[in-house]
Amino acid sequence: MIRRCLPSSTYDTPAGEPEWSRETFGEQSVAVLLGGYRNPIKIAQRVVARCGSNQPFYVMDVAAIERRLESFRSSLPLIRPNFSIACNADPLLSRVLSNNLDVKVEVATLAELDQATLNWKPSRLILCSQLLTRKVIKKAVQAGCQTFVVENETEIINVMSTSSEAQIYLAVCLPYFSGAVPFGFSTDDLEQILDKTHSHGANIIGVYLELGVRATLDDYIAALHDARSIMNTAVKKFPNFQNVSLGTLLVPSEADASVNFCKTINSAVSKLFDDQIVLTANIGRFLVTDAFILCTNVIGKRAVDARLLTNDDFDEGVGYLYQTNDGIYGSFCCKLMDINPQCKPLNEEEAFNESNQLYIGTVLGPNLDGIDVAQRYTRCRELRVGEWLVWENMGAFTIPADAEHHVPPVFYYSGKECWEKIIHKDEQRRSPLPSVNNVIGSDGVGNDGKNVYVPSCENQDAEMMLEQLVEDLNEVQVSYPEPK
Repeated sequence: MIRRCLPSSTYDTPAGEPEWSRETFGEQSVAVLLGGYRNPIKIAQRVVARCGSNQPFYVMDVAAIERRLESFRSSLPLIRPNFSIACNADPLLSRVLSNNLDVKVEVATLAELDQATLNWKPSRLILCSQLLTRKVIKKAVQAGCQTFVVENETEIINVMSTSSEAQIYLAVCLPYFSGAVPFGFSTDDLEQILDKTHSHGANIIGVYLELGVRATLDDYIAALHDARSIMNTAVKKFPNFQNVSLGTLLVPSEADASVNFCKTINSAVSKLFDDQIVLTANIGRFLVTDAFILCTNVIGKRAVDARLLTNDDFDEGVGYLYQTNDGIYGSFCCKLMDINPQCKPLNEEEAFNESNQLYIGTVLGPNLDGIDVAQRYTRCRELRVGEWLVWENMGAFTIPADAEHHVPPVFYYSGKECWEKIIHKDEQRRSPLPSVNNVIGSDGVGNDGKNVYVPSCENQDAEMMLEQLVEDLNEVQVSYPEPK
């Protein structure tokens, strides 16, 4: 069973308040606010003020996705974006991204495949999995997918026996791969693999280079040089070998580091590849990380010796163990993907017992077992039971495609300027008539075939101008199963 929709809020416009409205996008409700950017923490505070439940919830800034896409297109114009459903299977997110025609989607499981086919055309699907079974390949071909990433000869044979027209990327594991599980052929075996695949008559169209979550800028530059070398060898046997995917591309979040990163990548791509070569990268983390925040509630608390939390005899005084109502078996499974969320009180300006003294603390999940730790070490004012915590940058690897795993409700909102552009893209892509104007920032390509960039969203700070009314969360309560 796939996740077709998530429980979400409903929004009702207050009488005499024209500044915001409730809109429907697919099966989801979205609060559309007058103006541009809104601080998601302010939105969360208004949700808490109106909700009648202490269950966790997300807040998603829908416009942040479009802003991130625009930023990527302008900063790395020579690389086309891919998105992995495994990064975030939120259904509204998937629909927004599917309306950007330059974005392709990577899937790894049957649940992700079913999720992707709700919004994405088969020609934009890429099956990329470390466990590429014949069943998954068959289902993908039946869904219309014709692009596969393979890492051994058996997978090549299985793909070809299922679809003779399949387009195949060869996954190559470079020596400086930083992940836990190697993905791809060894570089030592590559030439032999190219000979074998040529004898099978495979349609090899490119190379897929996954570097792992700890890849550095130097690693990406080295990978581009290695890709050029691989292409020089492969094109002799495979004339369609014109594609290079960098796998997961981790663009730095800091402004200065990001500028240097993009400038260096652009320079290397320009020197190594001509206009006939298509470069892509999975930018899921870059797109969604800061579009979501998570709010959880403190449901338990215990005072302990601070030295027990830090293992440092110099940390004298009291510390606190806090229990919150989401953990490693829920939204914080992202910690398994080398993501370390940090929390703070949602109403940070409040003081407890009229004191702003900072205390050492550890935030545990609801299960209170050895690994259910949301944040190992924190320093903040003393928290009370029933108080809300906010976790920023919670968009990546927090919402799975599998609907059997419970996910907190999501409160969607957007500034009006960007929302109108999102709706325009949605209507344009789903219209049976061809569009006259192709230049809306959706695919970066104009009617003349040239690359263009047209901003579709404003990014301006503005104060909230209204009180947000939110239906009681009890209507969308999610029950979490006991851990086995």
